[in-house]
Amino acid sequence: MNITRTVKYVGVNDRKVDLFEGQYNVPNGMAYNSYIIFGEQIAVMDTVEKSFTDEWLGNIASELGERKPDYLIVQHMEPDHSANIVAFMRAYPEAKVVASQKALDMMLNFYGDNFPDRCVVAEDGSTLSIGNE
Repeated sequence: MNITRTVKYVGVNDRKVDLFEGQYNVPNGMAYNSYIIFGEQIAVMDTVEKSFTDEWLGNIASELGERKPDYLIVQHMEPDHSANIVAFMRAYPEAKVVASQKALDMMLNFYGDNFPDRCVVAEDGSTLSIGNE
């Protein structure tokens, strides 16, 4: 789904969940948001809940065609946003993960890897340029 010419939605909808975070009623389900930002390089923002791995990776592949992502940007480590970090990094072995140092520490604790040879530490005020398309 197009958000803008250079931003595409690749998230998934969970129509089966009835409670958000185990306490908030969501009678129509909820969306796990993930986006691709296209420039000279490509960044994917966030992953999705673990049970939607194949659908999400399929959404990404469909939007990318022959291109490959350069970055996975991890905004925070709640499982509905981070559960597929390892699956993404395996699917795209040239990609780098961009996250805060705290998120990288959590990634190591949660998933057993924080991809030290493939990570970019995001610090307060830092920017990531992917160029213009």
